Amino acid sequence: MSNFDISNVRRMTKMIAPEADFDSSFTFYYDETNNIRKFYVREIDFNYSFNSNFVLGGLVYEGIKPDIQPLFNRLNLQKNITEIKFKHIARGEFINCLKSEKLNIFLKYLLHNDLYIHYSSLNILYWSIVDIVDSAIANSEVAMQLDLNFSNHLKNDLYKLSKLEIKLVVKLFYNSNYPNLKGGSILEFIEELTSIFDEYIDTQEFHFGLESLRQILKEAKKKDSLPFIMDEEDHILIKDFSQFYLRPIYLFKNSNHIFDNEMAISKILANYKIINESEEIKNYSFIDSQSDLFIQASDIFVGLMSKLSSYVNTNSRENIISDFDSLSEKQLNNIDTLIDLIDKSNNKNVAFLHSIDSYEELTKMNLIHAIRNRGHA
Repeated sequence: MSNFDISNVRRMTKMIAPEADFDSSFTFYYDETNNIRKFYVREIDFNYSFNSNFVLGGLVYEGIKPDIQPLFNRLNLQKNITEIKFKHIARGEFINCLKSEKLNIFLKYLLHNDLYIHYSSLNILYWSIVDIVDSAIANSEVAMQLDLNFSNHLKNDLYKLSKLEIKLVVKLFYNSNYPNLKGGSILEFIEELTSIFDEYIDTQEFHFGLESLRQILKEAKKKDSLPFIMDEEDHILIKDFSQFYLRPIYLFKNSNHIFDNEMAISKILANYKIINESEEIKNYSFIDSQSDLFIQASDIFVGLMSKLSSYVNTNSRENIISDFDSLSEKQLNNIDTLIDLIDKSNNKNVAFLHSIDSYEELTKMNLIHAIRNRGHA
């Protein structure tokens, strides 16, 4: 068992997000979707769709536990269902899910009661490529002086390029044993990567980001080092998702965290003794989802958020605008209620919502928000 002292990481996070409330006592319930255990590159593809975000989240409340049995009574589901899941509420892709009357009942109940939602949403392709940019910046004294917006801009352009040229990126990653580059192979990796830039680097959309990254990578060539994509395991882009379970446990140290049974994760977490200023933190448990309606409600919510992230990741802004122009009244009502619920939770505590994603996809989420606000007006 290894000691994990959370004092510094909590202090730093609170400095970065002073408006977030990490100290109050809440009760969080969790389920997850797209927990693929590992994400890795194969010869011609990945082991899982890179368009599906990993989402961990669910319901959260403050104070006395609300009774949500009335919600499940209203859903009027078949009596033989032993465990209610998202598939019992809505089916199909995101736009199709918005046609569900049961989804409307579910979202409105959460919106109008003392309940909030929380989530961590991880874009797995974005997470898999950002270390290239961070490694390049680590080799450049000039780039190290620039702010977070600069590095995020570079990561965003590399992410957009990777989506457009995913076959070339997969081939490069597989052949170079990414993210486990060896000394001596850095030059070849950088030259192959930057050759993918050629078709895009002179366009207005990509020029600043890709040209900046190419210049920084030249310094990495000289040093023969990309530190964050060396000394790892061949082809393993994400070894496991345990750090996303650990994050709320240590940030919300005064809260209670109740997870759906996930044996692989509970074993990993059991290896950590979480310490805050010499005091051990024991604030989480794993329970059987069949026995708890809050976990089942969390499954419904994260299922919907997963559908939303896949929709955003696979549609252009033009497609989104076109789709929303043709939504029925029921679909509009559902998207409005979902966004009102997200807003309500964000207003309660900005720390409830956590996304690791590109500007590209986050701005599409903002676009949906903007379209919806115009529709409300």
